[in-house]
Amino acid sequence: MTILNYLFLLLIEPIKLMIEVIYFHAYKITGNCALAIVFLSLAVNLLVLPLYNRADDLQLKAKAKEDEVRPMAAHIKKVFKGDEKVMMLQAFYREMGYSPINTLKSAVSLILQIPFFMAAYYFLSELKMLHGISMGPIADLGKPDALLTFGNMNINLLPILMTGINVISSFIYAGKQSVKDKLKLIGMALVFLVLLYGSPSGLVFYWTLNNVFSLVKNIILCIRKRSPEDTVKNTNKPDKITNAIFLISCGILAILTGLMIPADVVSQNPAELINSYGTDLHSPVLYLVSSVMIAVGTFLIWIPLFYYLLKEKAKKIISVILATMAAVGAINYYVFNKNFGFLTKKIIYEQKMEFSVKDMILNLLADLVLAGLVVFVCIRKKKLVRNGVAILLAGVIFLASLPCIATAVFSAGYNHSYHNSPEDIKISMTTEGQNVVVIMMDRMISAYIPYIFNERPDVAAQFDGFTYYPNTISFGQYTNFGSPALYGGYEYTPAAINARSDEMLVDKHNESLCVMPQIFSDNGWNVTVGDPSYANYNWIPDVSIYDYNENIKAYQMAGVLNSRSQILVDCGEDFETRLNRNLFCYGVMKILPYVLQPMAYSEGAYGYMNFAYDGYVDASYQGNSLHTQSGYMESFIQEKTVLDNLDDMLEITSDPTNCFFMLANGTTHEPTLLTEPDYTPAVFVDNTEYDNAHEDRFTVNGVTMHMDTSYLTYAAYECNMAACIALGEWFDYLRENGLYDNTRIIIVSDHGDERLTQFDDLLVEDLRFNAQSVNPILMVKDFGSMGFTVSDVFMTNADTPLIAFEGLVEDPVNPFTGNPMTGTDKTEDQLIYISDNLNTLENSGTQFEDPDGYWLTVHDDIRDDDNWALYDGAPY
Repeated sequence: MTILNYLFLLLIEPIKLMIEVIYFHAYKITGNCALAIVFLSLAVNLLVLPLYNRADDLQLKAKAKEDEVRPMAAHIKKVFKGDEKVMMLQAFYREMGYSPINTLKSAVSLILQIPFFMAAYYFLSELKMLHGISMGPIADLGKPDALLTFGNMNINLLPILMTGINVISSFIYAGKQSVKDKLKLIGMALVFLVLLYGSPSGLVFYWTLNNVFSLVKNIILCIRKRSPEDTVKNTNKPDKITNAIFLISCGILAILTGLMIPADVVSQNPAELINSYGTDLHSPVLYLVSSVMIAVGTFLIWIPLFYYLLKEKAKKIISVILATMAAVGAINYYVFNKNFGFLTKKIIYEQKMEFSVKDMILNLLADLVLAGLVVFVCIRKKKLVRNGVAILLAGVIFLASLPCIATAVFSAGYNHSYHNSPEDIKISMTTEGQNVVVIMMDRMISAYIPYIFNERPDVAAQFDGFTYYPNTISFGQYTNFGSPALYGGYEYTPAAINARSDEMLVDKHNESLCVMPQIFSDNGWNVTVGDPSYANYNWIPDVSIYDYNENIKAYQMAGVLNSRSQILVDCGEDFETRLNRNLFCYGVMKILPYVLQPMAYSEGAYGYMNFAYDGYVDASYQGNSLHTQSGYMESFIQEKTVLDNLDDMLEITSDPTNCFFMLANGTTHEPTLLTEPDYTPAVFVDNTEYDNAHEDRFTVNGVTMHMDTSYLTYAAYECNMAACIALGEWFDYLRENGLYDNTRIIIVSDHGDERLTQFDDLLVEDLRFNAQSVNPILMVKDFGSMGFTVSDVFMTNADTPLIAFEGLVEDPVNPFTGNPMTGTDKTEDQLIYISDNLNTLENSGTQFEDPDGYWLTVHDDIRDDDNWALYDGAPY
């Protein structure tokens, strides 16, 4: 960053953030861009009206004082010369209490307009949603209005109208001032005309409204005939305690929102906050610089500036408000800090932000009690306040030191080589020996397979040799519950994990990820692992868990390969914008009461409309319909890029040494609409016509899949289809290179999707349970197998290791527990853990614990309601 960047963050970005948030919520209310601009102009002008009024007071006083000293000063300049003139003027100015510097006060209003103008200019000129939006005779708010046309020349009328209003307002404001002063104001109006003439009409419309507001204000002032004697006089002496409380409260808020909370995010999600879209893999700690600068600009520059211009009575009120905000903000973060799953790279929660009524009431009561206590102490207990100032100051220093220490430690340990490069990734497969490939497709829906293959027979043909097991369960609805057994077998079901209550969950999870790679390695196989699920309980897997075995090649793939997707390369700037802005916004959101946090969070947009129009969407499905979507799902493209590049990462060898490859991929985890029938990403998708014309594709063998329940039904189906297409293309590549027949391939998922209710026979009515949430994909292609078959044998995803070892590893033994790896009697009940506590930051002890969690049992056939039951108690 340059000095200008830092100055922008300090002085302009806080105002720009305010404008963005006001516009965002104005648009949400009105649904109209022009009305939102009107609301924005009105709101901003009302918010800064006290500031401008105070500036006008200063300007009026300065002008009056200047008029008072001008005659005598002119006389001195006329009578005296040289040093004598300077000395006489200094003596006269000192006697009159006047300084030439006071002339700057006459320009306060203009100086204040500059940052507000710059903030509005950067926001509205970059606001992509204005493009193509009309307003009356103006065809496009994203372009100059061009209301008049002469031949090939367009004339923009709105800037001229804006200037006319500005000139009229200036003449009214100037009143009886000199012609010279009036010419200055006209000159400034012309400067704005030059600056804005070629700007988007939406921006010019906003500034025209500001000029209208200024005109109305000046007319009112003219009617009132305001004089210097009418200006506010600060008759009270400055209150040092009030000022100290105000400044310390501002310091606490700046530290909380700009440093402590963002530093906490960075320290817990370091790998996730690395911009992998470009070649400059800088430390995520650098994003803290932006959040700190914005916080300093907000709480230590602009708010104190407003405070300075207030009269003493108002200062006391503001100091109490800021002290209350600081106290309430601290308790909201340290006591009521509630998370909603992992934070993605864009500071968006994996789960929807929802608070229970009970939690909101409890939080609100605590905030109100604390606020009342702060107000009482500030107003009634002056001595206590005096003593508290020193304590607050010590607390500020202490709070500031903690994130600084953590950041310093993290920075010292940060290594740019933490992410392997795309060129480093080598997946070994042999043409002469045998290969085993386990592909864990996160959240892949088993029941979709018949419909996908019905719609795309060409894809079905690519899966020749596979056996499909639709009657399969997982042991939980989420990755932390359902994936350990998939990787490590039946010793890693939730019940078995909880039985080992003296070990940390993360250690048992990591152990499960190492079972298959370690056993194959011990048997002399070449082993490659890609993106192991939640390794070290990190969203971006920490592949260092395999460092203990140099024979296991482990790579991060999702994100590392982004440079091979032009879409992802293009979104690198968007990523930087989000992190530089949203770490501070996240900090502000976390100090608010529960009742206000969803509004501040705004589905991950944090009050910025452009994130919905930059062409990249993430966890939010706002504004999308069953058949239409605006924007790319960046996380889907990132995961699918791995599947698309599997052939490039293959290292094909004729060495007879057997090879094992284990990959976890999230293409099916990121529901998104794709352009049909090719199922490719597009910045705008409209499948309405295709979907209406091909409704019959969702009925197979007399069973209809419900597709009209929500946006997610089509989005989930289409991302599963895209995954099957990509895998089918890779299978063709294996065939072409003599690697298909000698390869055993297992496609399996950790769970289904609890949000989807598309199959009547998967709804367990007695338990009000959706079995689709624990019905993972399981398809197996063995060596030399041909044809596509369906087996109704009851399976679990914990059978995966034994399927992988079958006929290759004799009597496999878990290398970490020493126990033989065996299956389970499928005629007996299988225990499934049902819990929504998927956040591994919170659920990270020694056992899966959730007061609202429960256990279910099932056997033989998941589509038979009689086979399901509620398990009473804890099975360990």
